[in-house]
Amino acid sequence: MSRLRYTGLFLSLLSCGAEAKRTDQPPNVPRDVPTWVVTESSGEATPATTAEPIAEPVAAEPKVDEPPPWAIDQEGNRIGSLSFRTWIWSEPMRSRKHLAIGALRVGSSVKMKTGEPTPGQGCNNKWYEIEPHGFICSDVTTTFKFDTPYWKALASLRPGKGAYPFQYAFSMGAPMYSRIPTKAEWESAERDMGPINRFYSLGKWSEGHEALVTTDEEKGFKADGKGIPEWYDGNKGIPGSPWNPVMPKVKVIPAGSGFAYARAFEAEGRLWLQTPDLFVIPADRVWPYERSDFKGVVLDDENTLPLAWVKPAGGKEKLKKDGDGYAKTDGRYDGRKPVYLTGENERKGKIVYWQTKGGDYIADDEDVTVVLPKKELKFNIKADERWIDASILGGTMTAFIGLKPVYTTMWSPGLGGVPVKGNDPKKFATTEVGVFPIQWKDKVELMSPDPGAPTVFWFADVPWIQYVHAPMAMHTSYWHENFGNPMSAECLNTSAQDGEFLFDFTLPKLPEGWGSVGAGRQNGPSTKINITP
Repeated sequence: MSRLRYTGLFLSLLSCGAEAKRTDQPPNVPRDVPTWVVTESSGEATPATTAEPIAEPVAAEPKVDEPPPWAIDQEGNRIGSLSFRTWIWSEPMRSRKHLAIGALRVGSSVKMKTGEPTPGQGCNNKWYEIEPHGFICSDVTTTFKFDTPYWKALASLRPGKGAYPFQYAFSMGAPMYSRIPTKAEWESAERDMGPINRFYSLGKWSEGHEALVTTDEEKGFKADGKGIPEWYDGNKGIPGSPWNPVMPKVKVIPAGSGFAYARAFEAEGRLWLQTPDLFVIPADRVWPYERSDFKGVVLDDENTLPLAWVKPAGGKEKLKKDGDGYAKTDGRYDGRKPVYLTGENERKGKIVYWQTKGGDYIADDEDVTVVLPKKELKFNIKADERWIDASILGGTMTAFIGLKPVYTTMWSPGLGGVPVKGNDPKKFATTEVGVFPIQWKDKVELMSPDPGAPTVFWFADVPWIQYVHAPMAMHTSYWHENFGNPMSAECLNTSAQDGEFLFDFTLPKLPEGWGSVGAGRQNGPSTKINITP
């Protein structure tokens, strides 16, 4: 299969990024559906089985005197990616019958098994077998040279550890420079771009994208204290960069789009943000996103289902029995938190009242959603198999191993609510229902509804993407935290901390050094997600 065709196939995966507050959003996504989740032997997705024990993500402690990021690359016997993605194949060949099983992210490298070329089809016999399996073609997207300024710059901006691999910002229409421009250059390039340091809502279609934007000066951009990145020599381009150093402005981040940055520094009398793909963005034309602290809870034998999620941030009143009815107390349940239930409940009219483990009661109304345990396994799920259950109307998602619940949280489905049979879920912004095996996982990647290369609208470097029925994906939304309520164009929006947990929970696992992994073949089984109304 030609690289051009693979580019189109890949972009069909990216298209789920059209998350919006209303349905009058940017153009609809393409309908292409990749087929790599299907195993070559049976044509069916392989069921997922139990992997490692469940553990809640823990932030890594900072290390002292860490080696530079590219040190691991220079240990030898590795191949790196210089492109936005380098494909990994199951065999040393490109074929319509043998689709990619994974990919390397730009600026990353992976260990080779021998370092010697392997015979194969195409690629001038320059195939290399990598760890733990698969083959990479040594072409224009790859490198073995890890001591160049361009590679060191890319490697220095790799995704960081933790739920948020980068800092994120919202664009009001900002130029993207391939190097630090002189004051005269940026004044000329931005002559027609309007005033700086100006924020205003772009309209209803963008409200969801603006939810976590902060205009608080105390939370604004600040230099990171590391000075101008060492890969810049004045206003010169980075040696080895593919961009023309004579013309620093490459393109514009469209208004309403989000992007990641890894450095913030002052130069030419201005504060600049450095993106992971080595663009330089003026900080006075963008606004920072605040980080959401929302996350679900790990369940155990004591704290388990049933439980009730309180949706409003302001919390929910506690109730007590009052004769044949229920009355408010002086207490309140915390907002966006779970309340553990005994299982005892009583219906009064349209409202069900649940007894909590604290002895109080909570009403299951529009501010509350109750998650119940499962009594039996369906969809050929085995007793030791990992799977996820997601409710559109409830806005809840629970990870199970067999019948044992291990994690539960709130998520945001499509703005259109429950899908109507016969309606295009992309056109009506609805999340599809059904049982879907995970098809493809990206640790960090760009998402856009644009057909072809993104030009009109995108969210860059979205973390913890899991395609369940491409272009529909489960992924972190770093632009809002209204979880439990409809918000997306069709995808399953999660918080960053939930996204990290669920990415690690599902199969297939992401091998060391890889940026993406597909289900089936050498990568093994795939976790199922059951999406219900």
